[in-house]
Amino acid sequence: MRHLTFVLLLCSFFSCHSVYHQTASAAQPNIIFVFGDDWGYGDLGCYGNTEVATPNINKLAAEGTLYTQFHVTSGVCSPSRTSVITGHFPARHRVHGHFAGNSVNARRGMPNWLDENLDVYLPRMMQKAGYKTGHFGKWHLGGGGLPNGDLSAPEPTAYGYDEARVWNGNGPTWNGDQLWPTTRYMDSDKLWCESSSRIAVDATIDFLKRHKDSAPMFVNLWLKDPHTPLWPNEQQRDPYKGMDPDKETYYAVLTDSDDHIGRLMDAIKEMGLDENTLVIFSSDNGPAGYGPSKTAGSTAGLKGRKVDIFQGGVNVPFIVRWPGKVTAGKTDSQSVMSTVDLLPTFCELAGQELPKDYQPDGESIASIFSNTPLKRTKPLFWEWRFANDRKPNGWVSAAVRDGDWKLLANRNRDRVELYNITQDRFESNDLADKNPEKVKALLAMWDAWKSQLPQ
Repeated sequence: MRHLTFVLLLCSFFSCHSVYHQTASAAQPNIIFVFGDDWGYGDLGCYGNTEVATPNINKLAAEGTLYTQFHVTSGVCSPSRTSVITGHFPARHRVHGHFAGNSVNARRGMPNWLDENLDVYLPRMMQKAGYKTGHFGKWHLGGGGLPNGDLSAPEPTAYGYDEARVWNGNGPTWNGDQLWPTTRYMDSDKLWCESSSRIAVDATIDFLKRHKDSAPMFVNLWLKDPHTPLWPNEQQRDPYKGMDPDKETYYAVLTDSDDHIGRLMDAIKEMGLDENTLVIFSSDNGPAGYGPSKTAGSTAGLKGRKVDIFQGGVNVPFIVRWPGKVTAGKTDSQSVMSTVDLLPTFCELAGQELPKDYQPDGESIASIFSNTPLKRTKPLFWEWRFANDRKPNGWVSAAVRDGDWKLLANRNRDRVELYNITQDRFESNDLADKNPEKVKALLAMWDAWKSQLPQ
């Protein structure tokens, strides 16, 4: 029987004790998780943007289900990505900000890379289930070349990938748009910047072609775009000539990435994998805002942006396509999901049991594959330890969501905000003063979670 194929785009998910567990051994799904970088909730036509052209991702949504309540675990890159492959909130692994130079990591109380010696990593569990595993694109979990990454950090293959070619990580990469055997710091490479989505998709397509008849496949396709630096060429800029210069640059990059996502989908069809392919698109955090005025990069009105743990920083696009399973053209605004749910979900799809001594922070979200909205049972937590240039004093450092309620607080607790997030997704009506008992309960919940973390 042909292996089921699942393509998960820019963020991802599923669960581990549903009906899918019964069928996984008979037809393990191929899983491809495509994760954008700084791609805002409002940076897609299907999420309401009327200026940027994203026809291929829009088509993905039209042929699948679009979710409005999917969350990452941090407003920045490395912690968000940590939760994908560990199934834990990143603070459990002392990953509080992005991996940087060793002195910066030390000041932040962080290691220089994600510990490769843990028993449970998502790709490692997929290998145990018999999968061929690959990671193509951004890494940013350690390494990447001086001055911003430790050259002694493990390569991604140490975490359970059979093949990897990355940037912001150690090991094989690219020089311009050509294969390169060793680590490079690449931000000054203009040809690579304009080509990054194409070359990562090329590597993914090549991996699928080589392994599609021999084993189920798990692939992380983690795009660089639209993270800076952005140097689109003139052809990529053409559709946006005459716009605000910052939007011209930003939209050119988004549309180019969308083009190559379309190429990936075409290749899946040409390989005969489309019938049983699940496609998911997501992003690692909210938009940074591009240009001096930050006019490019949209949260569609959500409060905050990259770095923030308000919704604009952590509520990201999530689109699922699975023909014959997930309803086409549907929007699900009920299922509350997170990147910590991905590891237990993917393991369930693979038929791989988790070790008894491993406790995921996430939960199975497999009910969405039978078009039943997820009824979340576990709370979501966020921690941000560092000030930023917009809010150097009194910045929000803690957040918890439980059911309909989301609470945010600063370190001194002289700023506490409470929102009914299902009714007020823009976090505009602070209900803390009207609900002191709810505030007390959620603060206690966050404090109990914090007490379990390494210092």
